[in-house]
Amino acid sequence: MDDDNLYESVHNYTKFKLVEMLINRMNDGKTKLDDMNSIEDLADEVLETFAFAGMKFYSELKQEFK
Repeated sequence: MDDDNLYESVHNYTKFKLVEMLINRMNDGKTKLDDMNSIEDLADEVLETFAFAGMKFYSELKQEFK
């Protein structure tokens, strides 16, 4: 897999997981950002989503980067 394809794959998967998380929040009624706690909660979920996507690709590609 060349670098451009790898970056595109990481980008697409991360974007998919982020959109999925936002849809789940919307379906759970947690879309309002009307106070600091709501904003912090969203930020935490975004960071968790990025970490999840990063760990997926790290575990799949760690042999390639050694």
